[in-house]
Amino acid sequence: MRRRIDTSGIEFRVAAMPLARTVSRQDKTQKVTRDGRPVWVVKLTAFDPGVGPHGSTEQIWVEIAGDEPSLANNQLAAVAGLVHAPWVNNKGELVEAFRAESIAMADGGRRAA
Repeated sequence: MRRRIDTSGIEFRVAAMPLARTVSRQDKTQKVTRDGRPVWVVKLTAFDPGVGPHGSTEQIWVEIAGDEPSLANNQLAAVAGLVHAPWVNNKGELVEAFRAESIAMADGGRRAA
């Protein structure tokens, strides 16, 4: 089951530059969607100021399909269409997975850290 996440009010920062999502640990070729778009993975730090007295942060890896996103480390990012899609691996463990329609620099450019 996929659940869309309401990202209004959440600040995202780029924690790692985009990496090509590989097919598996053994097969290092870049994963592609059924329609042939390459899949990328980006590490983001999400800050939600509405949780608790001081806010809450969490780091997540987000997959996106298409052209490699043009991002800069430790800069604000705009995330559109974020979806949580957990799945169970061969060991019976729950694996958290996040996908987005797009990730771009917030406000179209860099901001000072």
